[in-house]
Amino acid sequence: MRILSEKIGIIDKKAKYLMFLVILSTFLLLFLYHKDVWRPVRYWLFLNGLILFIIPLISLVFLDKKRKLWLQVFSGTVIACILIFLTKVSATTRIYSIIKRPQYIISLSSIFIIITVLILLVGKVNLKTYGFSFGKIRFWVPITVIFIVCMIPLIYWASGLEAFQKTYPMLPLAKKGITGFILAELSFALFFIFWEYFFRGYMLFTIEKRTGFLIANVIQAMAFAFMHLGKPELEVYSSLAGGLIIGWLAWRSKSFLPAFFVHWAIQATMDFFAVIK
Repeated sequence: MRILSEKIGIIDKKAKYLMFLVILSTFLLLFLYHKDVWRPVRYWLFLNGLILFIIPLISLVFLDKKRKLWLQVFSGTVIACILIFLTKVSATTRIYSIIKRPQYIISLSSIFIIITVLILLVGKVNLKTYGFSFGKIRFWVPITVIFIVCMIPLIYWASGLEAFQKTYPMLPLAKKGITGFILAELSFALFFIFWEYFFRGYMLFTIEKRTGFLIANVIQAMAFAFMHLGKPELEVYSSLAGGLIIGWLAWRSKSFLPAFFVHWAIQATMDFFAVIK
């Protein structure tokens, strides 16, 4: 029966898990890619937190067949409700304008965080296996520092190109003095925690368990590069190469944190050069 299934194309359990993961990730990225949510910053962070952080964390319980059925059903229901909520918000102008208000964003964020923590605690998810730890800190700290230092001259050169001057800084807040710049980069710090966990934590380590490192690294790097479409052409190509490099670094380090620090440092440096030029 197994051989017959392989011959006619029926997917085994291992492939089903992987396919669902890739489909879910693709849907979330497509949903995020088509949303112009840079203003206000709080809503931008809220939306990215749900799509790149909350849903992936909950799905760790939903996708694991070892969990109790009721917990899987509950986790799946929460994910479905969040997706419906996001769809309704983006489709209805009135709801969208209400949700963007600070009090609603803070309240909703608190609710989603509490639900997620409860699901993870009840499901006893070991987040370390998904890169959610300091990992081999003695290994990645010096490599990360060297990588960032080597990138500074390249970033300075790229910041002088017309395409990059039109793109950066991405948050107008960064142009409003020292305070504005600091707030903008702190906002990006939170955003990149979501971002790097999704690509170099959730996608990389989850897929790697089923395909091996090389395939998993290529998948996450391609998805990462896709999210850069619309930015300067040089950045799109470099994001693919960079995604492969920091994907390897995260995998070897057993942590997505080095990828976070590299990405954040590059963003902050580019913004800095763009502002002073």
